Amino acid sequence: MLRDTLKDKTYFDERIDFKINAIEKRKAKLLASPQVRAFVSLKVHFTMVDYSMSIMHLCYSRGDELNELKLHLENALEYRRKQKYFADALPPEEQKNRIDWEELHLSDLERTLKWFAFAYCLNMGQAYYQEVLDLIGNQGRDALFDQIAVKLGDTEREVAESVLFKRRFNKLYKVIEAEPAQRPQLMLAYLEAWYKLEGSPDYHLMDTDAYDGYWCWEAALFTKLYEIDDSLYIDHQYYPKDLVHWSEQ
Repeated sequence: MLRDTLKDKTYFDERIDFKINAIEKRKAKLLASPQVRAFVSLKVHFTMVDYSMSIMHLCYSRGDELNELKLHLENALEYRRKQKYFADALPPEEQKNRIDWEELHLSDLERTLKWFAFAYCLNMGQAYYQEVLDLIGNQGRDALFDQIAVKLGDTEREVAESVLFKRRFNKLYKVIEAEPAQRPQLMLAYLEAWYKLEGSPDYHLMDTDAYDGYWCWEAALFTKLYEIDDSLYIDHQYYPKDLVHWSEQ
């Protein structure tokens, strides 16, 4: 059954097939050109990680069985390993070129929160979480990400003193700072503000294929990771409750 109500199954089928085929074409192209520059391979694997996140997003909207998404989580980790491999393979004079692909930008943090929402809610395990954290790095840059990393088991991690993207995530960070009893109300407030914080994109109204479903993945991650009682917001339109409660099904 579709979890998203703004597009039909055919739309999601087409988008998922496109993303899967795009990954396969990139893999085939790299295999056919083994001498391709390391920097090109780095960028290709970055894109493949991004496509893997998008596929899971679309599959959730389509109503797929969530256990089946573990394959995409494994794929994403393998692509991220290869991204680092090719970054390390850059000659010394090109090492600076990896910075923009590894530095924590807003879009990267949003994608990472989605990644960990799926990984943690689907119980991929401590070894998985730690390897992803090690590959992403960026310790001590953003308090929100660092606190999540510590909660995921990276207990020796340097923790930043402030949130890097305050406008986007300050309201969410308040959930961490609050007493447990206050967290449900603060998460509800974040969910109510989420669409506007995203920039009110209205992708579903555009004549494009940009829409993949409006889901606040970080709400799923925080709820599961901090054991927040979600009864106050369980039916909120942006809350991916099926992911949070997957282990109970």
